[in-house]
Amino acid sequence: MALTKRQIDSFTYDGRARDIRYDGKDGVPGFGVRINPGGSKTFILQYRLKGDRTKGVRPLYTIGKYGAWTLQQARQKARKLIVDIDNGIDPKRLSKTQGITLKEFAPVFLADMEARGKATVDEMRRRTEKRLLPALGRKFLTEITRGDVSRLHSQIGRSAKIEANRVVQLLKLLFSRAEKMGYIPEGTPNPCVGVDLFPEHSRTRYLDEEELQRLIAALKAEPAHIQSLLLLYLTTGLRKSELLGLEWPDVHLEHEEGAYLWVGNTKGGRPLRLALSPQAVSLFQEIPTRVYGRFVFPSPVRYNQPLKDFKRYWSRIRERADLPGVTIHDLRRTVGSRLAQAGVPIHHISEVLGHRDSAVTAIYARLSEDNQRAALDKVGSDLEELLGPLQANIVKQ
Repeated sequence: MALTKRQIDSFTYDGRARDIRYDGKDGVPGFGVRINPGGSKTFILQYRLKGDRTKGVRPLYTIGKYGAWTLQQARQKARKLIVDIDNGIDPKRLSKTQGITLKEFAPVFLADMEARGKATVDEMRRRTEKRLLPALGRKFLTEITRGDVSRLHSQIGRSAKIEANRVVQLLKLLFSRAEKMGYIPEGTPNPCVGVDLFPEHSRTRYLDEEELQRLIAALKAEPAHIQSLLLLYLTTGLRKSELLGLEWPDVHLEHEEGAYLWVGNTKGGRPLRLALSPQAVSLFQEIPTRVYGRFVFPSPVRYNQPLKDFKRYWSRIRERADLPGVTIHDLRRTVGSRLAQAGVPIHHISEVLGHRDSAVTAIYARLSEDNQRAALDKVGSDLEELLGPLQANIVKQ
């Protein structure tokens, strides 16, 4: 016979290590009440996971104290737990992990991304702090639903559709890592799966010759390190994170085999040894920051840290050059365009820009530095012929 409230009230501790009175016929299998030595009573569920063939006493899951939980509530909870168990979810593991909120897990996730050498970890941190935590930070990971994610995606998308897509992609990665790291049970549905992202079209914007001339003219009013930074975009084709994170020990200007940069953390997840053109070597030689620390472009406010961004400078330069809508990444596209116009083979361009195109890099993964150098020499010479000497306009004090 199934347990009743009257029976539970009448139970007293009988001295056994496990004094448990189970539900009888018509009750919930494995469900019962444990009588504790002090007289208190606790609802429990004894269970065995699918495929578990170990012998011995089966594990107990504590549902809650009798009094705080009614018999009916505890029985309903036991039935839900049995469904989880049938799906291979250990309720003990669930009880340990379901209490972590997005705000609590975010630092763990970002530290994991940093340890894995993800080049975009700063962007991940920015989006987490600006977008995810204000909207979902207080929710338990196991409580976040596809509806929550869809609403956040739509809200951001009203003013920034691409950013909205990136936030969902970031949250999807966060949930994937949470499952693999054991912070949510295996098999927990990822709430980002099935969210309809906004359509994206590949951007092909690059600067033509007249725009490049305006850009160079606009640069001359800026500090020397900003001039050098923008000119190096045009002579190396590096991504913003790769260029801003450069350290002087990775800049080899007098190597016997030719000048090169060692970029140890590209977006593609593989290191890049990039040959330097004479124009790029000259620009690096003009940068005075070697004596101030290890970063080529150090932060002016944070000791021994790289410059994180230069939006204020870029906005001013773009306005002065009459280049509305042009992004920093468009300078990288411009390098690719100039390389193509100079007749450089497409697979050489791919290697210079560090693209991870499986159809290209599988064949040319070990392209020689001679090809890189020849390609960048061409674009450097091409730009100098068009724009004059590529050098920062350093004003002597």
